Amino acid sequence: MHSRKKVEDPWKFLPSLISKEDVVAELGCGPGYYCGYLAKLTTNTVYCVDNERDYIEEAKRHVNFSNVVFLVEDAGRTSIPSSSVDKVLLANSFHDFRDKQRVYEEIKRILKDDGKVIVVDWKKENTGFGPPVFVRMGKEDYLRVFKDFKLETEFEPSPYHFGLVLIRKR
Repeated sequence: MHSRKKVEDPWKFLPSLISKEDVVAELGCGPGYYCGYLAKLTTNTVYCVDNERDYIEEAKRHVNFSNVVFLVEDAGRTSIPSSSVDKVLLANSFHDFRDKQRVYEEIKRILKDDGKVIVVDWKKENTGFGPPVFVRMGKEDYLRVFKDFKLETEFEPSPYHFGLVLIRKR
């Protein structure tokens, strides 16, 4: 898990995106790579959600912060309260969700009105590793799915990834 930091170092971009007061939900957290970083950046609640119990158990072994809530739940149907989250993080996960529309609707439900979605995902090109190119989503794919959001900013988390910050359209 820690060799991932050579490719994807969250300290290079997360501190400018997460504030100390933010309530954050990471959907599709896997083994918790980002959970610990998020927990250090905010004093508020961090929800780490994945439907794979083994991933959540691994995350619990590596991430030991009192502000983290681990949920073994479907990203499209969570127990997170409505309108309670400031930032949703989708880190290398959204392309894997079977029902993207349901996850999108869940994100809209849990986000506060001024909430933001932070996307970190693989560039839609052959990078030599990572998921197959045909399952990857590019920037335009995200903007098409997140039709009630607009692009606030872009960033480059690594040479192999792109980053987007999306905010609700007013």
